[in-house]
Amino acid sequence: MSPAADMSEEQAAARLEPRPADSARRLDPAAAWLALRTSSAAPSRIGSMLELDGYLTGVLVAPSLIAPSRWIFGIWGHDEPVFDDEQRLTAALRPLVARYNTLSAEIEAGRQRLEAERVCDWRPVFLPADGKPGHAAVRQWAEGFWTAATLDPAGWSAYLDDERTRVILTPLAGFAPFGHEFDPADNIDELLDAAAAAIPRSVLLLRMIAAMRAERPSQRVSHPSRPRIGRNDPCPCGSGRKYKRCCGGD
Repeated sequence: MSPAADMSEEQAAARLEPRPADSARRLDPAAAWLALRTSSAAPSRIGSMLELDGYLTGVLVAPSLIAPSRWIFGIWGHDEPVFDDEQRLTAALRPLVARYNTLSAEIEAGRQRLEAERVCDWRPVFLPADGKPGHAAVRQWAEGFWTAATLDPAGWSAYLDDERTRVILTPLAGFAPFGHEFDPADNIDELLDAAAAAIPRSVLLLRMIAAMRAERPSQRVSHPSRPRIGRNDPCPCGSGRKYKRCCGGD
């Protein structure tokens, strides 16, 4: 996918860079993703950083818990990257897991503030601090989001069939890569501006619904809440080692 005309790779990378208050040891997912895209190991199709962040967001707010082993390799589709050794594999996966954990914490903090204060201040990577985002950038992000939806087709189909959740998905559907031709409304730009502005709230509401579903007694075993990947948990890359000894190592 070609980079969006209204947001360069460098601008997207700047939004993903660790903030000054973050740990100095935090991995830089933007630099790692750019390196992977230009490496000989890269699949024939690998999305932009905007698409990656949309994909991880879709995983985090999915109706059902998506196991790390599924979403990590779901990034590549049917064309997985080829790494020369385990060290290169680990180097590629560590920033992805780090970005997943960071994004999870940010969305969860946004959800809690929305519930407690009715304030929506979480910003997806396509949304600038001031001004409105370009539609091409939002489409890239949304393409990643809807790619993640293919990991739980039954859950998302149920959301679309339910009027209560379908309304929440409407802003996201406005940028969905469905590929069918249609005659846009005369005020399509205004409609898309409104949809883009509503996406952050939709994401937090979807996270809220996912958290409530995880707390249902009948789902506590099969669908636990979405925790960060713990340092003593098995590494999601499938190496068999603990996360702290593999992709989460210092």
